[in-house]
Amino acid sequence: MSRFGLGIISSYIHTSNAAYDALRQSPCRRGVEELCGRKNQNSKSLFSMLHNTALQQRFLGTSVADVHERDRTVEKGSWGKRMFRVEATYVGSMIRMYDLLNLEDFKNNFKAIHKGSALIGLRPSLDAPATSSPLSMSPKESGASILASHRDSDQVPFGPYMGVTTYGSAVFFDTPDELKTECLSLLQQVVVDPVVDTKYTEEFTLSVDPQLTAWSKLDPDCMAFQRMDLRNMHVISTVLSQSVALDYYSNHVERTLETFCSLNQEMMETANISKLNKQVLLQLVAENNIVMTEIISKLGVHERYDIAWKDAKYGHVWDFARTELEIETRFETLDMKLNLIQDNLKYFLEILQNRKSDFLEWIIIVLIAMEIGLSLYQLIPVGA
Repeated sequence: MSRFGLGIISSYIHTSNAAYDALRQSPCRRGVEELCGRKNQNSKSLFSMLHNTALQQRFLGTSVADVHERDRTVEKGSWGKRMFRVEATYVGSMIRMYDLLNLEDFKNNFKAIHKGSALIGLRPSLDAPATSSPLSMSPKESGASILASHRDSDQVPFGPYMGVTTYGSAVFFDTPDELKTECLSLLQQVVVDPVVDTKYTEEFTLSVDPQLTAWSKLDPDCMAFQRMDLRNMHVISTVLSQSVALDYYSNHVERTLETFCSLNQEMMETANISKLNKQVLLQLVAENNIVMTEIISKLGVHERYDIAWKDAKYGHVWDFARTELEIETRFETLDMKLNLIQDNLKYFLEILQNRKSDFLEWIIIVLIAMEIGLSLYQLIPVGA
């Protein structure tokens, strides 16, 4: 009842006679009559009295400011109550972030940069959080300043977004397939060593419900939030980015293990190591070290995200998402496989080293034999 009455107040506040006639017919007319005091109230007096919060609470059960705040959020394109999909894709070993943010297609889009990742609105019409307008800022200005200046009011308007990381992951929030395909095509322009043979994807279902009693409700099937803001999106984007990157590295490690399985199988059947190539083994050693270094340094799987560290509610989301996607468990499995590869490399390199040592030993034996033969020849008398 109170919301209906306040809606009429907001609609007719600029014309006193129309406002009064409408209020007279509204379900909360008695409260409004007492609030206004008399029928022939001019618009200025009516406006000032209607903005008396105490009287609004007394007669209407809520305040005009509260309703205006809710209506303003809806008018600006809030997420409202909805469920949508978040999908992450691994596109390559590295994304050149500066080049991406300066692409003509994203020139007028909303951008928020934070610790090697960026959140890009996929519609140029999207406004910035609160009163700021990153649409008119340069990538540098719209990046570092957004989270710092909107720590308490960083709610983003509804719309498709793309989150990207420097280590090659792209995350799409509520993005239609056609738009996602177009964005992936644009990313190929700024990706180093793009992935072309296999797709590495991860999905999560999110929902936004302003009526949710708790700030968040985290279930394996769906993560629900009272509102969707920049920090939520950065946390979720980072976890999903780590997950698809781990998939890529796991697949790479699996292929390396298959190579060693083939070598071991050949040695078991033929006892022949003639096909072992030292250069190939050294290359595998380098790849193994690079994978481990990138997982620890670039992905930061052992580091707690700063947003999650500073705010407990985001920390809860961070921990839940990492547990649900089994980030730690998968890393431990990957680490075990990398150690197994390292052990195999040591084994085969030792075999090659032993084979080389045997060859050198035979050369030494031959040289010694030649030296002995030469000495014996010199001992024979010339006349004989």
